[in-house]
Amino acid sequence: MSKQPTDDSLTKTANRLNKALEQLEVRTGQLLVQVQDARNASDVDEDRARLASELDEARTRAALMEDAARDARSALDAAISDVREVLENSS
Repeated sequence: MSKQPTDDSLTKTANRLNKALEQLEVRTGQLLVQVQDARNASDVDEDRARLASELDEARTRAALMEDAARDARSALDAAISDVREVLENSS
């Protein structure tokens, strides 16, 4: 004689299955949030690296511009000295 599941045992089994599925959905949702957070953190790291590189490039350009300004100032000082000398000698 085989035992047939009763409606009560089927209901209990279905309820346990539903509860397990709900827990699975919750956990899946949590994992998806963690994955998105990890992606966002990766994006932030990439942005930080890009900004650091751009800052280095800007600092290099600024240093080159300072060198060019120093050279221009020296050239102007020399030209002013030459003009003064010419003016003093022509008077």
